[in-house]
Amino acid sequence: MRWRLAAVLVGFTALVLLVQNIPLASYLRTVERERIVTGLQRDAFTLAGYSVAALAVPDPVPSPNLDERVDAYSASTGARVIVVDPAGIAIASSEGRDGESYENRPEVTAALGGAAVSGERPSQTLGQGLIYVAVPVRAGSKILGAVRLTYPSSELNATVDARVRGLGAAALITLLSAGIIALLVASTVTRRIRRLRDAAERIAEGDLDARADVSGGGEIEELAESFNTMADRVQAVVESQRGFAGDASHQLRTPLTALRLRLDRAADLMAEDEPAMGQVDAARDEIDRLQRLVDGLLVLARADRRDQHAVPVDVSAVAADRVADWQALAGERQVRIELDTPGMAVALAVPGAVEQIVDNYVDNALEVVPEGSRILVSVRADPSGVVLTVDDQGPGLPAEARDRAFDRFWRGSQDGSGSGLGLAIVSALAQASGGSVWLEASPRGGLRAAARFRTQPAAPHPREASGRHR
Repeated sequence: MRWRLAAVLVGFTALVLLVQNIPLASYLRTVERERIVTGLQRDAFTLAGYSVAALAVPDPVPSPNLDERVDAYSASTGARVIVVDPAGIAIASSEGRDGESYENRPEVTAALGGAAVSGERPSQTLGQGLIYVAVPVRAGSKILGAVRLTYPSSELNATVDARVRGLGAAALITLLSAGIIALLVASTVTRRIRRLRDAAERIAEGDLDARADVSGGGEIEELAESFNTMADRVQAVVESQRGFAGDASHQLRTPLTALRLRLDRAADLMAEDEPAMGQVDAARDEIDRLQRLVDGLLVLARADRRDQHAVPVDVSAVAADRVADWQALAGERQVRIELDTPGMAVALAVPGAVEQIVDNYVDNALEVVPEGSRILVSVRADPSGVVLTVDDQGPGLPAEARDRAFDRFWRGSQDGSGSGLGLAIVSALAQASGGSVWLEASPRGGLRAAARFRTQPAAPHPREASGRHR
């Protein structure tokens, strides 16, 4: 944005200079040409005054004094000079053409007729255009002869172009100065906008305490104040929702526990009534499922908190401990859990995150794999972080289901089992740890559930999104 804003300011300046300098250059060219021609006319009249003495005699002849003045003037200005008598015969010439007739030159004829003329015409002798000035030499009312000055058009144009180039150089300096000023102004403006953007990104990443800098004044300060007001309201709403979910879950645990105890007591009293016992067992199953749902909501509310800080965790060691705890249950289901980890793989995670992620992934895999299959828990470290994967040999999930698997209350089956919060908790824990999670087809034929933990800030995995896969 800084460069675009600077480009707009420089472009506007360039447009102003263009609109101003094009007519100004044309006017300057006209004025400079007229100034040069006027100067030639003045010089011609001056030389005419010096020529009176040489032309006042009955038969004018070349004069050394006049030749000296003509040659000096020609040498200093580059102009060609001729002085002719009334018959158009040159008595003095800067080119040494004394005695040559110029009566066929229209400007000489006009000067001998008493008119001072100037203009531009092509010269067949020189093969280029000439600027000429011709004035009469007078003694009172009598015309004694004429003086003609000629100047190459190319030299006059070069002089005029030099003046125009000076104008162009001034415009270029102005444009460069405008570019520097525009860049400074754009940097000042965009720096404050970047700070506002950074604050928005921090809030998007979960730092609800981030606020924009409101210093500097102007419209951006008003925007920053509005942004901070919005952030305050968003933070209040989010914290209120988190507090409600946690408080509601906590408060529901007590009556659910009491209800479960009453059902257990009722089951003891109706031990001989099989139909009634079936109803009580169904009610207890529903109470258990509701208890799991409440526990999941409580865990999820805690995982959503942003005041937790990631700490170094040996993912390999945690995975080994959790696999050891799951081996007994897996053995009962005729399933073998295998572990593939390096000696040590330290990553950053909030306390308890790695344990719960491994537990959720393994628990989900045990629910779907057939007897006699294997579950592989792997940990590998690479420059971008530490990756934990759980591969099973179950039925897997289609791509559209994998995209939704981390949604809250989503379940892969509709048999009523599960709370639909396990993978949502996994996603929240990974996001709180600064990591990411995703599902993909496993090379073992089932589903691969993966999580990436950061060892340092790094670019996200190409198939994953921050916190969840979409």
